[in-house]
Amino acid sequence: MTVEAIILRDPDWPTSVWVFVEGEPVEVVESCVDAGAGWEWKEHRDELLAGASPAARDLLLKLLDGPPGGVYVEGREDRPWVDPAA
Repeated sequence: MTVEAIILRDPDWPTSVWVFVEGEPVEVVESCVDAGAGWEWKEHRDELLAGASPAARDLLLKLLDGPPGGVYVEGREDRPWVDPAA
């Protein structure tokens, strides 16, 4: 099986993703872990986790626990990256 993903990344706008399986477009639920400047971390994290399937949520919890670019995160202070209750 061939899966193709086309990702349009705009640093000042949400990422757009298109996925094709065997050449046919499929519905995409995009979850972009972006710890760059401009995000309120808790809101961004919680929105990603709320919309994820159980399998995607497991991976997201791992990726969200100290993501690259974390030095630019606003509003985190000394709170854990992922709340223990998450």
